[in-house]
Amino acid sequence: MSRKTAKLFDLMFKSIIKGASSSAVVHLVNGIYKKNYPLDTPVKIEPTEFVKEHPKSGKLEKIVADIIVTLSGENFRDTYLMEAQIDDDVEMSLRIFNYSIFAALEGRTISNDGSDMQIDMPAPAVIFWESSKSKDIVSIGIRFPGKRVVVYKVPVLKVLEHSVSELENMALLLPFYILKIRRELNKKNIDSEKRKALSKELESYIIEIDKILKRCKENSYITSRDAAMLLRRLLNMNMELYGNYPEFREVDMTLKDLADTDIDEAIDKAESRGVKQGVAIGMEKVFALLEKGMSLAEAKKKLSFNN
Repeated sequence: MSRKTAKLFDLMFKSIIKGASSSAVVHLVNGIYKKNYPLDTPVKIEPTEFVKEHPKSGKLEKIVADIIVTLSGENFRDTYLMEAQIDDDVEMSLRIFNYSIFAALEGRTISNDGSDMQIDMPAPAVIFWESSKSKDIVSIGIRFPGKRVVVYKVPVLKVLEHSVSELENMALLLPFYILKIRRELNKKNIDSEKRKALSKELESYIIEIDKILKRCKENSYITSRDAAMLLRRLLNMNMELYGNYPEFREVDMTLKDLADTDIDEAIDKAESRGVKQGVAIGMEKVFALLEKGMSLAEAKKKLSFNN
């Protein structure tokens, strides 16, 4: 995968998390970390940019983690760091440890007399979009004076090693299932008939993903707007990866139909809360504004539509 495309997937992951409802983010945390937080648990997306001093040059440089989220309640405040990967990286666990240290330092507490400090490390996880040779847990052994060793462990989730249905408890990851056929499609000497077969395989995954999203909506794991956003992201990724193949036009049309249907439903949900449906607004303009976090009422007002 080109660096440009890999960067796009990185940005997609960040935009999905930041654009999702709190319930969908809680649902994802529950799925990845095997937790059971109530879906109405408050969620905060934490800053992910940190400045550090280079150990040799002394120059300041910026490091950027993928996603850091905090779930909080009356008696708890738990922070999670999720890092997404396309390819294996031998220094991945060290990089995540580095991010975790900076995130923990942001929330450090100091005793009244200044003699004691506490930092709370976020719970890490690495998410592989494609296959990986990594074990289910990667780790770093940290040796302290006196030969005491603490092992920092990072669980690994390999998305494509799961079926679509197995990812139901991590709905925000479903758009990345579009990578399932990528390596097969990029093999040398693949002919048009094989590409058609792969397009049919991808279409079957997309239809199954849509069914899973509908179930997730019924169970209130995600909102109608989440589902519409996820299908739109899936459409974006399809165009990026497979848009140049004529054999994939039918897949593109299926995705557009599903995405438009879910946008309709998202608007209908808003209408049921007292907002009239503005069909003439144009689905693309409405969804673009919804993705920016604007309510339907605000979007209609911005586009000068009357109720």
